[in-house]
Amino acid sequence: MADLITKAVPAKALADALAAIRQARQALAPYLVALTPEERASLPKMGDKSVAFVTKAAEFAQSLPTLMPQYLDVAGLVVDAGVNADLLPLYLELNGFATDVDSTRMEAGSEGYSSALVAYSALKIAASLNQPGAQAAVAELEPRFASQGKRKAAPAKA
Repeated sequence: MADLITKAVPAKALADALAAIRQARQALAPYLVALTPEERASLPKMGDKSVAFVTKAAEFAQSLPTLMPQYLDVAGLVVDAGVNADLLPLYLELNGFATDVDSTRMEAGSEGYSSALVAYSALKIAASLNQPGAQAAVAELEPRFASQGKRKAAPAKA
């Protein structure tokens, strides 16, 4: 078991990071939209090739306006292409940051849970030996496992 998390994150670093995130979110709030999961699922998705396609189509629509249908909002297409391109670096940075934060939180949780299981086992042994305080500690921790019961052994493979 690797111990990748070796020190606590200082409260000031956490507070500063959260303040910076909130400040960035507030700065962009007038320009951002919130979609429901259903709305997100229903939208056409843009991959790397589609981004270049949309950017080029917007350029052509703007430079060749007489070839565009009247119902096409060329200015809107140009804004959409620009906003997508402008937000991409921010998205990539935030996505990487969110992945690192989640990975660190996940690793810390895993390490903590594994160590807590060792501590719980030690407390159960101490409780069986009537060590002071151990029975109360086990009584407080054991509800976590109350609904798990005994697991059935897997059938032997032929």
